[in-house]
Amino acid sequence: MAERVSGPYRGYYISAAARLVPAAGAQGTDSTDGTNGTGGTYVGSVSLAELGPDDAHRMETLLDLGDQQRFGSEEEALAYVEQAARDYVDRLLGGKS
Repeated sequence: MAERVSGPYRGYYISAAARLVPAAGAQGTDSTDGTNGTGGTYVGSVSLAELGPDDAHRMETLLDLGDQQRFGSEEEALAYVEQAARDYVDRLLGGKS
């Protein structure tokens, strides 16, 4: 699993995470980085916090990620969910400033 924290963006810290979901039927793998040839896709998740990345009072909500919810790489998943969080903050605060 990879995680990236950015911010503050308009007062919020964004914690984006990506984890590998092995392909159906992939068993007996020792690798956690997806390089063992078994295949799989990455799933991204994100959380927001106002007081910093270690703030226990994180904002939790479901974000519509559109059609794409699985990704071919960690970087793709991280970038996509981070942008979804920025878009959410923009909507929450009434547009970009």
